[in-house]
Amino acid sequence: MTLRPHFVSFSSSQPHMRPGIGLALGGGFARGYAHLGVLQVLEEESIPLACITGSSIGSILGAAYASGLPLARIIEKCAEIRFRDFGRWRVSRFGLASNDRLGELVHRFFDSRQFEDLSIPTAIVATDLDTGDPVLFKQGGLAEPIRASCAFPGLFEPVQIGTRYLADGGLVAPVPTCAARELGAEIVVGISVGLHDGRRGAPTNIFQVVSRALSAAQKHQLESWERHASLVLRPAVQNLAWDDFERIDEAIEAGAAAARSALPRLLALLNHQAARLADSIDPQQTAVAERIE
Repeated sequence: MTLRPHFVSFSSSQPHMRPGIGLALGGGFARGYAHLGVLQVLEEESIPLACITGSSIGSILGAAYASGLPLARIIEKCAEIRFRDFGRWRVSRFGLASNDRLGELVHRFFDSRQFEDLSIPTAIVATDLDTGDPVLFKQGGLAEPIRASCAFPGLFEPVQIGTRYLADGGLVAPVPTCAARELGAEIVVGISVGLHDGRRGAPTNIFQVVSRALSAAQKHQLESWERHASLVLRPAVQNLAWDDFERIDEAIEAGAAAARSALPRLLALLNHQAARLADSIDPQQTAVAERIE
């Protein structure tokens, strides 16, 4: 399936090409903590971010970082989070739980509550359950789009925004690389942590059934999102289950290891971009090349 973002209350004009990298953070529940390790390495190496896009847990971590929260504070908070902090069991026709507490968490924890207040241009992807198309949020309040992007089908109830009923963005954008292109990123780095629950053998609960089914379906979407990526990182988190939130240190280290191994390729991309921009657009872009040489 080809990602065709639908814009929500946003100008249809094309953005200017942004220097730096566009970071596309995929879904994967607890495995998504690997994104934090990638961000650690990018900070250590002073890699400039052009934009951040996220699906599912990638939307939470990406928006938290773009809101200006120090990475150490995000990691500290994530280490404390358990299911009860963002989910509430209430069986209905549409799901086993509500993620309304996630919206409350965003309001309590984030430094910014609106897309317009974020320090890094950010977009969040959700899935329209009526049309099956992606919906790209990049304007207005953050809480409801994040809730929608994290509404894993079968587990969480869909989130209604306007006339749309929305679910997990990972259904249509396992890694939202196309969304990063829509925000104007020339270099797009996709972070894929996978959806499979990490266990072998027969599934033992409804979540494993749904997650494995979606993981199988997403294998056929690789071409659609990978072709929009300049570079893809795949942290080694296959041994982590969806709810292994207490194993955050392992996930972070896996993300950091993947980022470190990709640094030569990433720096080469940035050097090429900086040199070209310095020649053709703005002399100030030479600062990017000087920082990463």
